[in-house]
Amino acid sequence: HPVRTQPDYLILRFLVLHLERALGEIRHPVDDVLDLWCGTQPYRDLVPPHGRYVAMDIDDRYGTPDVISDEFLPFPDDSFDLILFTEAFHYLTDPRAGMEELARVLRPGGTLVLTVPLVWEYDRRIVERRYTGPQLAELFNDWDDVWVLENGGYAVAWATLTGRILRGFHEALPAPAQRLLRPLFGAGAYVVNLVATALTRAEPRWHEGPFILPMGLLVRARRAGG
Repeated sequence: HPVRTQPDYLILRFLVLHLERALGEIRHPVDDVLDLWCGTQPYRDLVPPHGRYVAMDIDDRYGTPDVISDEFLPFPDDSFDLILFTEAFHYLTDPRAGMEELARVLRPGGTLVLTVPLVWEYDRRIVERRYTGPQLAELFNDWDDVWVLENGGYAVAWATLTGRILRGFHEALPAPAQRLLRPLFGAGAYVVNLVATALTRAEPRWHEGPFILPMGLLVRARRAGG
């Protein structure tokens, strides 16, 4: 539930809206759900009605997942009808092998919904990947009903990066100054998000052609065979 005073409000808003759509359009029965590298499980309430929800992560720093393991997908074959994999697929060092594992634990006809960042900072200490829409479509060419959606465009990217710069300045201040100026930085983020919301609505009027700069991408695809 992002609010406009958050520096990352607009991209989170797009992410929530697109996940609502991607998950809400699932028509096959969903009994078993895997929230993979789940963090705080922020999108759990968007999942269609289900019987079992398994939250997995590599540690418990963001909460108490049901499964803690650094092994990727320590589950039997055909275990889940839906896998939710948000903002983490780009950490896989071997995406092809990862795709095979995702397909393995999904039941035939089961759905994978994943999101990845594109325009965002990366950690120099580890391997991270960045994907474009055509790359993701190619990666999923053996799956069924593949849908790739861009999360935002130029205005959303501008707002998110501007908000990140504001947050960086705020975090660099001494603690007393941070507390004193927190309302000011919140107001600054609010103004940036307000302007960017208007620019986002106007963007389709001036932006045409094949070029796009989304903050991130969403993929929904079904394992073949269902």
